Amino acid sequence: MEKSTEITWPGSPTEPEIRSERSDGDIVSLEIFVDEKLFQFQGHFPGEPVLPGVAQIDWAAKCAVRYFGVPARFSRIGQLKFSKLIVANSVLSLRLEYKRDKGRIIFSFSEGGEVCSSGFFELAAQ
Repeated sequence: MEKSTEITWPGSPTEPEIRSERSDGDIVSLEIFVDEKLFQFQGHFPGEPVLPGVAQIDWAAKCAVRYFGVPARFSRIGQLKFSKLIVANSVLSLRLEYKRDKGRIIFSFSEGGEVCSSGFFELAAQ
């Protein structure tokens, strides 16, 4: 049996490249590049790589923690919508908005002005 050399999981990067960032108080806008070599594309799906929704949620949560300094504990995720597939080698906009009065962080990924996914995180009580 011939061994496959296609699997590149070990050592594959897991985070997108942040090409630019803008911050205006409680709103952060990032331009990110999702390289086909990212771990999240491995096996999802061969020949037509699509970014899994769980990866989008993970990246939005990590960026919320990084840019807003909130604890990495959320009590719930709500209003999740996945409206457009994100394929490998896409350049995306990630917008995060911290609604302090509600204890929520709203996120959306878009490509060329079209929303690909969106939702919110509710911060866990301290």
